[in-house]
Amino acid sequence: MQETSQYHVEHLSTFMMDKTESIATVDDAIKKLVLLNSKDKIWTQEMLLQVNDKAVRLLDIDTQEELENFPLPTIHHCQTVLNQTRYPSILLLVCQDTEQHRPDIHFFYCDEVEAEMVHADIDSALGDNKHGKKMRPQTLKVNQEKMKRHRETIIPASSAPKGPTPGGRVAAMNMQALAPPTKTHGPDVERRGSAQQDPESHEKLAQRIEKDVQILNCSLDDIEVFVSRLQKAAEAFSQLNQRNKSKKSKKKGPADGMLTLRAKPPSEAEFIDSLQKLKLAFNLLAKLKKHIQNPSASELVHFLFGPLDLVLQSCGSPELPRSVVSPHLSRDAVDFLRGHLSPKEMTIFELLGDGWTRPRADWPRDQCAPTYFPKFRNGWEPPAELFRTSPWETEGSGEPPRSPISNLMSPFKSDEIFGTQSLNSSNGSNNGLTSLSRKYAKIRYHFVARNANELSVLQDEVLERDERDSPNDAYEHYDRDAVLEPRYHECAGCQAGEHDRGR
Repeated sequence: MQETSQYHVEHLSTFMMDKTESIATVDDAIKKLVLLNSKDKIWTQEMLLQVNDKAVRLLDIDTQEELENFPLPTIHHCQTVLNQTRYPSILLLVCQDTEQHRPDIHFFYCDEVEAEMVHADIDSALGDNKHGKKMRPQTLKVNQEKMKRHRETIIPASSAPKGPTPGGRVAAMNMQALAPPTKTHGPDVERRGSAQQDPESHEKLAQRIEKDVQILNCSLDDIEVFVSRLQKAAEAFSQLNQRNKSKKSKKKGPADGMLTLRAKPPSEAEFIDSLQKLKLAFNLLAKLKKHIQNPSASELVHFLFGPLDLVLQSCGSPELPRSVVSPHLSRDAVDFLRGHLSPKEMTIFELLGDGWTRPRADWPRDQCAPTYFPKFRNGWEPPAELFRTSPWETEGSGEPPRSPISNLMSPFKSDEIFGTQSLNSSNGSNNGLTSLSRKYAKIRYHFVARNANELSVLQDEVLERDERDSPNDAYEHYDRDAVLEPRYHECAGCQAGEHDRGR
């Protein structure tokens, strides 16, 4: 009777034994893994490892689909790698089938069962297959007894999710800096400082800051995990391409299944979740800018634009990021970003559209997004009241919201922008044009030039519209009208040179 054992593992990496890559031995492969670990370049992939008397199989943990099947005769070496990386218990397999010119070296982190037990299971299966013995049943029995003793020594943990442990990447400054003053100098000072002088209010403020810092740390952790997934997928996709180029046939090769799984990009919902947590982080950094240091809020803003840029590149177009309105940014967050971003970061920020650049206070109340409650990977659920009372969920103004176009065109008043004027020059000539008025249009959405004849524009920007015929008139009108607002206006009182775009 065939016995099948199954283990939860995390695939760490696969190297081809290749002297040109400085991997001529198993030890070379281990050294490379240790090097990648030191540079934080290892991205794990959960899967199931099954062992029977015929093969070692790898299965997708969600679908149970077979990713790899290594017949026992193709497994040439099996060993453990212990306590050499952040992953203390690693299983190593060297596999090569008849069609491979070079063997592959696979590394798996055994997170639930010790790597020694998985190694013993596979080693006994290899011995039985090679020598015709029946040692594996006894090995499995010993392993089961070890696992039973291990379970008995573990104290069951509470199932209720706890708050994040102290000591995250961001910490609040010494709260003594917020201590109430011991003396006052007159009634005005006393009134202004009454809230701070109340020990209970000071304690509540300190607790709120600490909770905000915890939420920020959880957001940063989840963003880091998502970026790691993107990097892992990109690396696996690159490896697949290299393997496909070197293959003579389109037949699925060894390790292709694992690489295909690793190359699978995150879902749209996961992209949205990451973008929402980036916006939440920006809000919190603006709110905590006086209370955190090493790194400071401005340093973390620059750091976060790296992941944001990577997410935008992975999306392929800005449409998905622009659709993420919730959570809104507070006015303080927008001002803080505009005051600290580099020119490159500002370009990225502006391309994200109103959902990012327009604070909640400038949105009509009936268009505001619902309150955002994040879900963190560690299971912690912050008190909902923290979000309901946050500035980015409560800001609003009784005044009509400012139009984004009014910000862009701030040098002109609205009645100065829209109207008509002849294109005749000051010397009476019309520059070869026949009595055309100067017409302007508002841009519907961002457009990136695809060639030297096109112009990159930003959403809500106002450009002069050129109505002259051209050889490619049909194509230009199709493209131009898709980008421009269908109704456009003529400009009154604008002298030549007042608008520096659209020429």
